Amino acid sequence: MNMRKLTIAVVTLGLILAFVASCAKPTSAPTEAPPTKAPTKAPTEAPPPTKEPTPTPVPLTYDPEIYGDLENLDPSGQTVTYWYQHSRSREELLQSMIDEFNRTNEWGITVQGEYQGHYGEIYQKIIAGIPANQLPSMAVAYQNQAATYAVQGALVALDPYVESEKWGYTEEELADFFPIALAADILPQFEARYGWPPYKSMEVMYYNEDWLAELGYDGPPETWEEFGEMACKAVEQPFSGATGEGAILGYEYSIDASRFATFVFSRGGNIINEDGTAYVFNGPEGRDALTFLKDLQDRGCAGPTTERYGDQTDFGAGRVLFTIGSISGLPYYKQAVDEGAGFSWSVNPPPHTTPKPRLNIYGASLSIFKSTPEEQLAAWLFLKWLSEPEQQAKWASGTGYFPTRQSAADLLADYFEEHPIYKKAFTFMSMDYGIESPVAGYDECRDAIAEMLVAVMEGEDAQMQLDATVEQCNEYLEEAAP
Repeated sequence: MNMRKLTIAVVTLGLILAFVASCAKPTSAPTEAPPTKAPTKAPTEAPPPTKEPTPTPVPLTYDPEIYGDLENLDPSGQTVTYWYQHSRSREELLQSMIDEFNRTNEWGITVQGEYQGHYGEIYQKIIAGIPANQLPSMAVAYQNQAATYAVQGALVALDPYVESEKWGYTEEELADFFPIALAADILPQFEARYGWPPYKSMEVMYYNEDWLAELGYDGPPETWEEFGEMACKAVEQPFSGATGEGAILGYEYSIDASRFATFVFSRGGNIINEDGTAYVFNGPEGRDALTFLKDLQDRGCAGPTTERYGDQTDFGAGRVLFTIGSISGLPYYKQAVDEGAGFSWSVNPPPHTTPKPRLNIYGASLSIFKSTPEEQLAAWLFLKWLSEPEQQAKWASGTGYFPTRQSAADLLADYFEEHPIYKKAFTFMSMDYGIESPVAGYDECRDAIAEMLVAVMEGEDAQMQLDATVEQCNEYLEEAAP
C-alpha cells in the first residue's frame, strides 16, 4: 500500500472512531481532552494561485469633461459669483447668509453675491452674456429661463451632483423635500434637472375679512361664482373703514401671465401639455377665465391696477375686497394694512370650479453655469448649503417665502405661532397644483399672454385672441426647441 492510500485509510478510520464516540452517552465528564483528528498530510506542491476576477467598471452617468472626476474633485479655494434679484431687507438677509457660508464652509469657498436687477433684467443680461461666456457661476432662474440657457449649452444639469455619493443627497434626504419642489425643475425638453429649489411661492387670494362680514358673509368665496357675487356686492357697499381716495373695487387685477395661469389651473386646465410640446390654454378653461374677468370689469366690479404693487396699496386702504398674487407678498400686505385701514384680513386658495382647489405653485430656482469642474462643484455646495433646513427656515421667516423641506417647516413652529396667516397658507402646499411652462420660449409667450389679456379687456374676442396667442406661443416653442 502506498503512502497516499495509507493516509486516506488513517483519516477514514479516525472519522469513524470519532463518530462512534460522539454517539455513546457519557456517564461522567471526561477526565482527558478528547483525541484530535489525525491531520491530513500536507500536499507536496502548492496549488496554483486563485486568479482575482477583474471588476466590471461602473459606467459614469455624467460627462467627466464637464464634471471632472466628481467623487475625487477638490473644490477648495474656489470663488463663486452669484447673481440674484433680491433687494432691500431680503438682500441684507441674503448677504448675511452668504457671509456665514464664506466664514464656515470647510473648503474655503468664497461666494460673491451680486444684485443684477429683477428677474427679467437678469435674464436679458445672461442671454447677452452667453455668446462671450461672460456669465456668473450661478444665478436665479425660473424653469423656462433655465431651459433657454440650457438650449444654448450654458448650464450644467444638476443630476450628477444630486446623485453623487460624496456631494449629493440620500434617498431619505430627498424624501424630505415636498414633491412639487423637486418636480418643477425637471425640464421636459431635456428630461434632466437644471435648477435646485431653496424656496417656493404660490398664488393665493387675499381678502378683507371685516368687509366680508359687513356684506353678510361668514367666509371667503370657494367658487368663482361666489367670488363674482361678493366682488359686485362690495362695490355697492364700500368698506366702512376705507381710507384715502380712489375707486372702490371688488377685485383689482394685474396683467400677468402667472395670474392667467392661476385662473386656468383653478378651472382644471393647463398652460402647456404634459410633455412640453404644445400650448393648450385656448380650451374652455382659458375662455371661461377671460370672459369671467371681462364680465366683472364690464359690471364695474373689477379693474386693473394702474401702478406696480398698486393692488397691495389699495387693498391695505380698504378700497379693494380681493386681490390675487404671490404668497411672497405677505409681509408687504401686512405693512399696507397696518399703515392703511387696519382691518382683519387673511388668505385662501383662489376660487375654483374643480372639486378641490388647484393652485399655481411656483418659484425661481438656482442654476449653475458651465465653467470648470471645481467652480461648478463649489457653486453646488453653496446651493446645497442654502437648502439645508436651518438656512431654509431662516430665509422663510425673514421673507415670507415657503421652505421646500418638511424638516425646515418643523423649525418654524414659533414663526407659525406668531404669523397665523403664513401658517394657514403653508397648509396649501399639500394641495393639487398646476405647473407653468418649464420650456424655452415661455418668456416670450408670457409677453404674448399679457398682450392677449389687455386686448380681451379692451373688447377683443376672447376665443380669437386665445387661438392666436397659442399659435404664437407654439412658434416660440418651436424656435427655442433644443
